[in-house]
Amino acid sequence: MGCDYYIQTDLVIVYYDNNNALSSTKTNKFLEKGYIMSISDENSYDDYETQSKKYKEEIKLRIKENTYKKMLYEENKWIKKSYEKKYSKEINMICPKIVKLVKVYTDHYAWERL
Repeated sequence: MGCDYYIQTDLVIVYYDNNNALSSTKTNKFLEKGYIMSISDENSYDDYETQSKKYKEEIKLRIKENTYKKMLYEENKWIKKSYEKKYSKEINMICPKIVKLVKVYTDHYAWERL
């Protein structure tokens, strides 16, 4: 069964490297399939055009809900201690030339399946 939309999540690391250049790295890409099981305002008596319109509105809502950034590190501190514990070693391995960490966040992006 095909999905209705996709959600991609990336870990984004923004930092200054040893050449004092601002760099950005995306890693840990994760792709998830999203499904619409029912539409909140669905009526079995709706014609095809009305059902299609409601489906498109539901897709837009799901895409909006699933497109956001979640900050993990900014302003020289981790938002939660658990984020530091989870990501510190990984960041040092992925970005060995890191001098100063600027921000770390997860970027969640959703789009409709074509």
